[in-house]
Amino acid sequence: MLPITSVVLFKHGVGYFERHGKISGEASVELSFRQSEMNDVLKSLTVLDHDGGLVSSISYESTQPLSRQLEDFAIHIPEGHAISGLLGQLTGTRVVVHRADGRGEGVVAGVEPFSRREGEAIIESHRLSLWVEGMALESHDLADIRRIELADAALRKDLQHLLDILISAKKKDLKRLTIFSRGEGERQMSVSYVIETPVWKTSYRVLLYGEGESRSTAVQGWAVVDNTGDEDWNEVELTLVAGLPISFVHDLYSPRYKRRPVVVVQEEAAYAPPVLEHGFGGGGMLAEEPMAMPAAAAPVPRAPGAPPPPPAPARGGTAARSRSAPPPPPPQAVTTRTQEVGDLLHYTIDNPVTVRRKQSALVPILHRDFLGKRIAIYNPDVREQNPMSALLFKNTTGLTLEGGPLTVIEDGAYIGEAMLETIKPDEERVIPFSVELGCRIAVDHRSELTDVHRARIVNGSLWLHRYRLQRKIYVIANKTDRPIDLFLDHRFVRGYELEGTPEPVERTESFYRFRFDVAAKTTHRFTVTEKGEEHQSHAIGSTNLETFGVWLKHGYVDPATHAALARIAGLAAEVAQLRHRASAHEATIKSIFENQGRLRENLRALGSAADERKLRERYVAELADEEDRLAALRQEIAALEAERETKEQSMRDEIAGLSFDSARG
Repeated sequence: MLPITSVVLFKHGVGYFERHGKISGEASVELSFRQSEMNDVLKSLTVLDHDGGLVSSISYESTQPLSRQLEDFAIHIPEGHAISGLLGQLTGTRVVVHRADGRGEGVVAGVEPFSRREGEAIIESHRLSLWVEGMALESHDLADIRRIELADAALRKDLQHLLDILISAKKKDLKRLTIFSRGEGERQMSVSYVIETPVWKTSYRVLLYGEGESRSTAVQGWAVVDNTGDEDWNEVELTLVAGLPISFVHDLYSPRYKRRPVVVVQEEAAYAPPVLEHGFGGGGMLAEEPMAMPAAAAPVPRAPGAPPPPPAPARGGTAARSRSAPPPPPPQAVTTRTQEVGDLLHYTIDNPVTVRRKQSALVPILHRDFLGKRIAIYNPDVREQNPMSALLFKNTTGLTLEGGPLTVIEDGAYIGEAMLETIKPDEERVIPFSVELGCRIAVDHRSELTDVHRARIVNGSLWLHRYRLQRKIYVIANKTDRPIDLFLDHRFVRGYELEGTPEPVERTESFYRFRFDVAAKTTHRFTVTEKGEEHQSHAIGSTNLETFGVWLKHGYVDPATHAALARIAGLAAEVAQLRHRASAHEATIKSIFENQGRLRENLRALGSAADERKLRERYVAELADEEDRLAALRQEIAALEAERETKEQSMRDEIAGLSFDSARG
């Protein structure tokens, strides 16, 4: 078996493995994989036989169950009495038997049991009968036979294949893959493939040492890798890849069958050959089927035997201030080469790595100084009354750091933990790791609405603009014996601007981030004022003259505009009066309709008597008078509507021609 020499672990759950070794002549190299890994292996397996060799074929075990595989064999090996049971199935096969006193050769005629007495014990045994030289039968006690040779090469091959299947079945969930290669002399072979592996993980330790000018900071990174396979990784070149290349599982291992139609031969009487009519035109009935495209090869990090990527230039970070007492150096220098390949980032560990089978390991990938400082950050959504102790971290390591847990150690003592998100070189992050209980923060909310600063008339409406001032006063009480470098996150009001407030050091999606110092044993007040514009609108056509007077009094409009508004108000009053008169006539018409209904009901109830005739004439005359009134009312309503439309059009023209915009100090 070729040893594993290189392992590349990806963040999306696959591993790329390389094997290198020497072979000579016609060689066969065996590898074993779990059944669940076979699809990935068949999709990605790459074999290179260097120095002129040729890979002739690669065979692998079938997916059929053991019982199905054994159906194709005419012989089987029973659980008990293996030799006698097997020889009993070899009747007619030429064999050579070797005994202590000589040898014999012949054709197996059969195997029969017999028993013999030795003292008081009865021994059960078997005799092998051979047909020798076509002339005689020989009987051999199986207990005296030391070796039996099969003369038939094909039978030997079948028996060997049967034994291989049986031994493979003993290895649970393992499938054997054999590479057959042809060539001359000794040469190198490289094999690479991709299989599913656990996702590698990262964890970090931040080391803070010293005080004041001698303060120093360092970060140490470890990768957690898991070898869940059945083979040790001995002194392998380990590369860890961050990123999400496309990867998938495709079933190449299971045999595929096409369902074919079953044609039944019909037994019919013979008849004369038929004569078919000839067709006209046409053609193209034998259309070619489209060819299947070959599956695309899975991408690999680099070809086997390719030189490693060049090391990235090391950029040792510096502390936040000049240092005279650096932290103790790591016991062994950690050298990690990084290379960005497209959207992927490769961490190649320079030192060989060993991970035993079914074990996991912590692999050092980083130990460098960085530019950083301990601070405090307050965010009311995280904790309302206290800020968080945090690390202002600038990635000056020269590496892209994958996300993972981070433990903070200060002067040899554990002080908290955090989660580090993926951070690029020279990128800055604020990383909280504990609650700063020695500092308390209270918040005072205030709001103020200023006077109108602008009035304008647009599209028939008066718009009044005011400013709203939102104030939030933060009262910070530092009860510790040291000053606090405080970052304060203030959730801003969208659409508002800062007013009389220092500019924030940065802005996030929802917060302004301010920074200032809070001296030891002091209380500090910090006010954030935001100004936003609010407005009110009043439709001029539905506003009365009294309101227009208020606008003039407060200076929202000038006298000329007020005069135009007064004319509009007069027209609006006349329109309202005309609408009121028309509504009154409509009510009268409704009353007349109701009275006419009553009169018609009374007329239907009258008979033909003389006294009833007079009453009928009276009702008819009254109906005639009301019809005259209805006609007059309708004419008057039409006149009122016409006059109202004229005045409304005049009012609309006045409103359309009205424009005003005044900004006030």
